[in-house]
Amino acid sequence: RIVGLVLGLCVACGLAVWAYSMTAWRKKTFIGPLLRFADRSVKYYVGGGMTAKVKILFGFYQISTVLSSTYSARLPDKYTSWTDNLANAISIDWSGFFLPEQCLGYGMRLLAVALSPVALIALLMGTGIALRLYYWRAAPPPRERSWYAEAALGLLDLTPAGLVLIFCFVPSISASIFRSWSCQAYTISPPNEPLEQVSYMRQDASVECGTSEHDSITL
Repeated sequence: RIVGLVLGLCVACGLAVWAYSMTAWRKKTFIGPLLRFADRSVKYYVGGGMTAKVKILFGFYQISTVLSSTYSARLPDKYTSWTDNLANAISIDWSGFFLPEQCLGYGMRLLAVALSPVALIALLMGTGIALRLYYWRAAPPPRERSWYAEAALGLLDLTPAGLVLIFCFVPSISASIFRSWSCQAYTISPPNEPLEQVSYMRQDASVECGTSEHDSITL
């Protein structure tokens, strides 16, 4: 579900950028009012200095979603309930979409989580290059720039969207990394032996903390 949502969002953003670049469409009956509204929104966004306010909002989001999991802050349930729900909604642990969690160790799942934004940003860059090359081929000769110059510009077109993805996914990835050190201690009583205390990862109870297997995940 999350995978489909994110991929659909990327496709929707690409289509929106493509439609916004079509200046002739602003006179059309159906899509014209939407594009003109987008022009006014961009004008008010820039004029109102909203960039700084959005950055502050992103900073608050990044901290609020990992207060309990990363900073071990104890706050009332009225506060942590909605922040935990927000963190779960933005979580990008997609490994369970392809295989059950029992089939993958936490190390492999952590690797998939960490590399997911890289794949999404590469998808965005590829979309920008494809759009640029499409317009380049559709343009009549002689063309203003070479194809590799257009590809370079396409690489830069969706770079801001890639930065937004990085801002969105930093809390989720950071929380997943810090959970590698989250262990649950248990007291066991072997026959004819004194009590012992062992710890296992909360995210993968098959991994004992402090062992070489656990070190391979945390190091």
